[in-house]
Amino acid sequence: MRDLDWMGDALCAQVDADLWHPDGSGSTYGDARRICERCPVQLQCTAFAQESEGDVAHSHRHGLWGGELPRQRAEGSKPVDFYTQRRKQIVHLVQRGGMNPQEIADHVGVTVRTVARITKAHREQMAVTA
Repeated sequence: MRDLDWMGDALCAQVDADLWHPDGSGSTYGDARRICERCPVQLQCTAFAQESEGDVAHSHRHGLWGGELPRQRAEGSKPVDFYTQRRKQIVHLVQRGGMNPQEIADHVGVTVRTVARITKAHREQMAVTA
């Protein structure tokens, strides 16, 4: 049995589901993508879509999942770069604020030390590029 508790934290669950399934009458995924970019469970969503869809063609995939279009998911049906996605999620949660390091660690499924290490590396990277 899958653990789908993460879906309760999905930002898409709080708005009109039609945003993730445009009807072709000129509507696009733009609003849905902007919501996905801010979603704290984007990593879990992307992994869920890949697991659920397997290696089917893009014509058999529907909707936007984890910020990715059906064609993008079909082209990238290889395993998610889990570590890159996890780092991205941690940085997002730190920047968003409202959660302490322990809460972020619990949410993402890592240790507080990992949150601190990734946060420090991100700050150093930002200092170099500034």
